[in-house]
Amino acid sequence: LAAGAWVSSQMRTEGEDMEGVWGGIDFLRMRDLGVSVDVGKKVVVVGGGNTAIDAARTSRRLGAEVTLLYRRSRKEMPANVMEIVAAEEEGVQLHFLAAPSRVVGDENGRAKQLEYITMELGEPDDSGRRRPVPIKGSEFELACDLCIVAVGTGANPLLTSSTPDLKVNKWGYIEADPKTGKTMKKGVWAGGDIVTGSATVILAMGAGRNAAN
Repeated sequence: LAAGAWVSSQMRTEGEDMEGVWGGIDFLRMRDLGVSVDVGKKVVVVGGGNTAIDAARTSRRLGAEVTLLYRRSRKEMPANVMEIVAAEEEGVQLHFLAAPSRVVGDENGRAKQLEYITMELGEPDDSGRRRPVPIKGSEFELACDLCIVAVGTGANPLLTSSTPDLKVNKWGYIEADPKTGKTMKKGVWAGGDIVTGSATVILAMGAGRNAAN
């Protein structure tokens, strides 16, 4: 099993279900499939990983003015450094220490603004990065024709929820032996993002080889 972890995580903010709000993976998938996506004149991307950078650069190449919001500082961004620099060179505006608080829509229920709040860095969290803490009364709004949410991905529960004897952890990822990929279900091996969470194609390929061996 190598089902991946491609379900876009949510911001958990008011208005996120409005028209004009896309998940980062969903947006990129549509582009890869050749589906025309009207990004409008202004795009706001939320996130600091490679998916966020990819979505921002793609939107920029489609002609939009792009602002990327990240709740921590540049130092904490998980995206590849070369990708970040390339995005800036293409004209993507990076706005750090800013976290979304709600999406504001027009009379037709389509996103027209993203409200965000300024953050400051506090003590390190479980990931070792300094925890972003909101500064009260520091809300601002950014106009947008499209809001792309790229704050992470998770496992699709369809397969695992229909297979009760396939053991998963609290995040919905399949539990498998890290060396062999063997799961708790007889005759079933698993690897890649559905086991590790979002990682790289190379690691998934390695897991496949280990399982094959």
